[in-house]
Amino acid sequence: MQTETAERDPELERFEIELEFVQCLSNPYYLNFLAQHGYFREPAFINYLKYLKYWATPEYLKFLRYPQSLKFLELLQEEEFRKELANSERTKFIDRQVQH
Repeated sequence: MQTETAERDPELERFEIELEFVQCLSNPYYLNFLAQHGYFREPAFINYLKYLKYWATPEYLKFLRYPQSLKFLELLQEEEFRKELANSERTKFIDRQVQH
């Protein structure tokens, strides 16, 4: 009998966490939050974004509900885009573009 405190599969847990994070990238306001709080200035965070590009492969792509998150992940590889996200007006503009 398993208890509620039974350990979860670490690979599955990592998969779920990374999937959720990648899908959060589809929200321009979340990206604005990250930019305003300095995440995009952290080399470790930029490296993490590079690492996450594996989600664009067919093996992982099929799990995404918000495919636009991959476009944002691609754009986040560019320093200029990351800087622009700190601007709330730019974020509103991006949000309007995504919704249409």
